[in-house]
Amino acid sequence: MLKKQKARKTLIGVVGVGIVASAAAFGISKFIAGTPAQLDISNGVNLLPEDTLLSIAIATDTERWQKLREFGTPESRGVFEQKLSKLQTEFLTSYGYDYQRDIQPWIGKQILFGYLYNRGAKVDKAVAFNVPTQQLVTLLPISNLQAAKQALENTKIPIDANLVETNYKGIAIREIKGKKGTIASAVVANFMVISTNRQGLERVINTQQSGKSLATLPGYNTALKEIEIDRPFAQIYVNVPAATALTAANSPQKLAIDKIAQSQSQQGIAANATLEVEGITWKGISWLKPNAKPKLIVENKSQNLANNLPDNTLIMLSAGNLQRLWQDYVNSAQDNPLAPFKPDDAINNLESVTGLNLKSEILNWSKGTFGIAMVPKVEKIDTEFGAGLVLMQQVSDRTAAEKAVGKLDSRMKKQGFKVEKSKLGGKEIVNWVSPLSGTAATHGWLDNNLAFLTLGAPVANSFAPQPPQKLADNPIFKQATRSNLDPHNGQFFIDIDRTINAGNLPIPYLSPEVAAIFKGCRSLGVTSSILNESSSRFDLFVALKKVPGAAKLPPTPKPPKVVKPSPSTSPSVSPSASPSP
Repeated sequence: MLKKQKARKTLIGVVGVGIVASAAAFGISKFIAGTPAQLDISNGVNLLPEDTLLSIAIATDTERWQKLREFGTPESRGVFEQKLSKLQTEFLTSYGYDYQRDIQPWIGKQILFGYLYNRGAKVDKAVAFNVPTQQLVTLLPISNLQAAKQALENTKIPIDANLVETNYKGIAIREIKGKKGTIASAVVANFMVISTNRQGLERVINTQQSGKSLATLPGYNTALKEIEIDRPFAQIYVNVPAATALTAANSPQKLAIDKIAQSQSQQGIAANATLEVEGITWKGISWLKPNAKPKLIVENKSQNLANNLPDNTLIMLSAGNLQRLWQDYVNSAQDNPLAPFKPDDAINNLESVTGLNLKSEILNWSKGTFGIAMVPKVEKIDTEFGAGLVLMQQVSDRTAAEKAVGKLDSRMKKQGFKVEKSKLGGKEIVNWVSPLSGTAATHGWLDNNLAFLTLGAPVANSFAPQPPQKLADNPIFKQATRSNLDPHNGQFFIDIDRTINAGNLPIPYLSPEVAAIFKGCRSLGVTSSILNESSSRFDLFVALKKVPGAAKLPPTPKPPKVVKPSPSTSPSVSPSASPSP
């Protein structure tokens, strides 16, 4: 049960990262219209503070963004168009601006969004992801200052808004205060910087003058060089300690936020995205703080368990060393009250169910590759389960493993199960048969050191002793997990169409909007590898659907009533579309 829950949390987490990241990039495509260019955010990053929570860079390449908008289904596109229309109204037309008219003529190669963590904000514990704890700043590079001035001098302020002009450390700031909020803007270096509040803008100015920016953060530049790619259309960076602090701030528990952030050994996660014919590829990296202990152990020995699973497998998660993975989790969870579960609780719960001690009777022989998979049942089998959960472990000590499994068999007998031996493909297997529902589990050996256990639907005959058709040869799997990371230390794969979209994965609640996003996806795959003692790489691919005619842009809403042109000649814009905090 513990492994099943862990697989489910891992699944939701990985899928969430891939889909949300792709959606964040896709969601603002309506407002991108510039000249084809490389993504170069080095100057913009120099304006973001070291403790920036999240940064998202978007290339202003019309051709690629238009191509991106060809992905999706009517449902997923409907969600995006609704959000985009709302963003356009809130951040452009409400303040008298139009992207094509007022911004497109002078904008540079990319737009950079930065979410700044506001440590002094009052937190509402009832809100899971609290807006006041963040300050959103948008950096628009100015490629033609004269064009920017000419376009923006004529911009008209809405009748229900007020213009306030001030100065901060020698830099002019314009604030447009309307019924729905305030937008502050200023020219800093060669960027037009816009913030959802004045404080965020002041922090950018402070960063520019102090020189202590995200670009000077230890390990940042080195890590970003590892994931350089040709013509990326998006880049995402997450400050892990800041994100941890934000989570702690919004936790219903009373937590020492700064202490938790300091105890976090991981420094950052970053990824560059490339648009491909069938979906989006993310090339990513995560790295530790310079003084982090313990360091990573470079071990990329994960075997390809896809060779041992049938080609209709719905989900697969594999990693190189269960013993080390558990120890890494214990180390990270010791001083982290936000950890999903306490290691001691997991050990005690497992022992109460199986009678086995995790440390001395399971991990002592679990130093090889292990995997978790969901395999659909054979249609003719009469069972309440639609699929079986498959656990595989490459054992490092078969004698110790057989002793533990024998003890587990005895435990199941005491629980009222029949423990019966039989043959499958000429090899001995053991079935646990429930007096109420028939076969509940099967375990055996696929070779001399690869053990397996199935729970739920009896699916062992679909892969033991060998699958007639391998998952490794499935075109969908091969597309999702293709990677240059060889050797690797783990993989994850999910056929989204046949699991989430088909209702075969028990997720407690999916909002209509999230469900619509999943409807636009086919599959997702991740491959990971440890580079050195302080960083690890991952490749992620999201296969997306296409709908004919999806590239047609909807009409731009008309701006609201306006008054006479502002007397100011300072260029100022409100944000184009940006992800909601």
